Amino acid sequence: MKILLLVSAFNSLTQRVFTELQDMQYQVSVQYAVNDKEMIEEVQRFKPDIIFSPYLKKYIPKEIYLKIPTFILHPGIRGDRGHNSLDHALHDNKKEWGVVILKANEEFDGGDIYSEVHFKMRDTTKSSIYRNEVANATSKALQELLRNYNDKDFTPLPQIKAPLHHYLTQEDRSIDWEKDTSKEIIKKIRFSDSYPGVKDELLGVECYLYGAWHEERLKANPKEIIAKRNGAICIGTVDGAIWISHLKEITKFKLPSTYVLRDKIKGVKEERLPLMFDMSYRTFYEIGSYKDGDVAYLCFNFHNGAMHSEQCIRLKYAFEYLKEMLRN
Repeated sequence: MKILLLVSAFNSLTQRVFTELQDMQYQVSVQYAVNDKEMIEEVQRFKPDIIFSPYLKKYIPKEIYLKIPTFILHPGIRGDRGHNSLDHALHDNKKEWGVVILKANEEFDGGDIYSEVHFKMRDTTKSSIYRNEVANATSKALQELLRNYNDKDFTPLPQIKAPLHHYLTQEDRSIDWEKDTSKEIIKKIRFSDSYPGVKDELLGVECYLYGAWHEERLKANPKEIIAKRNGAICIGTVDGAIWISHLKEITKFKLPSTYVLRDKIKGVKEERLPLMFDMSYRTFYEIGSYKDGDVAYLCFNFHNGAMHSEQCIRLKYAFEYLKEMLRN
């Protein structure tokens, strides 16, 4: 069977789907959903049996889905329709969420459902949920889609025609530093993580905020920057303080917070932790460890799962130190 992936970007989820389909011995091609003309031309060239879109931000032209069975992954449960589905799920404190694969038609997220997988939500960032729960659920849903597609007795579930939820704007995500608690601020940054971030202004720099962490011991006035560590800044709130690991200036790249504010935070204290933090209280850390009986665990939590060379070196040293400690 020949399967064409129509995607808006070749992200980690698309890569996983592509690899899994190849492992299942399918012939797979990828086409970026740049414009209708290029999508139609690739369909005519590749002549797929089915089309699957694991990550899509553009409508598929009807010239395609009316001729070829076309399926779209939606990171939401049956009845959820519209953009920012995962953002809304975190914003609304959903305890359970899921993914569906539905057949493309003229109605946005309105096609019949060919597979559905649910998962429990965690108190974490949107990007972490996407890379883990959503990715794992997608793998299961894709296998279920292929089974159901080949089952002549299968009857798809009709989508529940609920209203499209509204597109979350920066006004919905904005922080009121004089009113919002640490928990509320972290929640806003977490459901905006990866994209689009929370737009704000720090020390005169207009930027988007990413990578929020609770701080249990330090306190400061709202929006006062009182410490820095491994690229992150500690900033006061009405009930304590939080850490923000990354910032992105308007039209620029996302970078560690201390780099973006480097000329404006000279003299701010470097609040260091040991090479391996014991995770005994809530604060920002990248490398930690704990013991359970005779077993030692080394934990690392780099922003969005990516690490640069300095972080790799620290992780290597931490591993070697932990190994030597266990020998003694």
